[in-house]
Amino acid sequence: MNYIIKRRFDSKLATGIVGVILCFTYAMIYWPVWATLAKTIISFTAAAGLQAVEPALAKKFIAAFAEGTFFWCSICAWIWQTLIFGNYGKYTLTKEQPGAGIWYTFLSFGCGIGAYLVLISFIGIWWKPFNLAIMFAPKTAQELHLALEGWEASNFYVLPVIIAQIPFVSLFQKKPWTSNLKPPLDGLAVMMTSSLFALLVWVALFVPSFMHVQLGGYDVTSQPMGSWPAVLAFCQGFIFWFLIPAEGGEGYPYRIFTDKQPWMGIFGLVGALLCGGYLTPSLYISLISTFNVNPGVNPYITTASLELSLIVTMLCWHHLFDDYPSADKVPNVAKRVIIRAIIWLVLGTGFGFVWLKVYKILPFAGNDLGMGFPVMGILAGQFALLMVFLYFNTFFDKWPLVCKKMVTKTDSISN
Repeated sequence: MNYIIKRRFDSKLATGIVGVILCFTYAMIYWPVWATLAKTIISFTAAAGLQAVEPALAKKFIAAFAEGTFFWCSICAWIWQTLIFGNYGKYTLTKEQPGAGIWYTFLSFGCGIGAYLVLISFIGIWWKPFNLAIMFAPKTAQELHLALEGWEASNFYVLPVIIAQIPFVSLFQKKPWTSNLKPPLDGLAVMMTSSLFALLVWVALFVPSFMHVQLGGYDVTSQPMGSWPAVLAFCQGFIFWFLIPAEGGEGYPYRIFTDKQPWMGIFGLVGALLCGGYLTPSLYISLISTFNVNPGVNPYITTASLELSLIVTMLCWHHLFDDYPSADKVPNVAKRVIIRAIIWLVLGTGFGFVWLKVYKILPFAGNDLGMGFPVMGILAGQFALLMVFLYFNTFFDKWPLVCKKMVTKTDSISN
């Protein structure tokens, strides 16, 4: 496709700054609507079970349902549509924005719902916590407890999707499928292969994080990494390091060793596990303990939050600021990657400490505005903001700050 691109601001920095303001404003509006709608739906279908338990547990169940709808319909679906399938079919109905973005957003919701039903309903035939009738309409206190375990375990399929499926794109560059198959078949091949690994990670690491199964009075499972907060800290550090090559790192730092696949992907995977999964959380835990950062909160939660702030900043810089500075401003690739890394670390750390102080007053994180809708908390609240950045760029092409008009070859020649 050929486009004429018109920007409201000549500067990419100005576009990015205004984009951040617009996205933050939208996040303040959309989450109360989303959460209220989710609360209304589950309060109706699960009325009997909610009335059978104490208010605190009922509130937790409603929050798990709202969180689950967001994780499946927004985060998982975006990863599949944008990263794996390359936004295939975005312009099927219209080439103009915001129509294309609206259509693709609703398609995202449909993909998330469809994937949830295919995966969870099949497992739920034999696993009671995943039985859809119990998850959506528990009738007793016991069923609601089962449903809550089902929602929590199924909600966090989102993390295996992130840590097991994205590396096929960010580290392995969809090889060998992207060079041998055309869209959407290359995406389908990546989806099938990466989903196998996501399911393995989910069963091995995340299901036992929530489900405590016993057999003959003995525990069948143990808590992965010692605690759920430790798992979260591991995941966020790992995510940051494996995203670097694709989100402004131009293949680095793992390209230092090789640019040939699958070796680059293997180096990247090992490096992300060591540097991100283990060394980065250990460093943060040490600093948090030394300087008494965020007292009264589990240090692994604080670590995960600060790591996630780096991820949000890096992705924001990639999607809203177009990886400033670009090659035309800084021709040397090593120099511009280092500049971007400094930006991520400085802005991300600053944002991380500000977030620890302000998330409780934001309606998509910790403030229900007195309306009683579920909020996302210190970690998921950052995802609620991040997804607006991602949708704004990939689904809506930064409209209305950037306007793309498709033209024919004849129009291009005459212009």
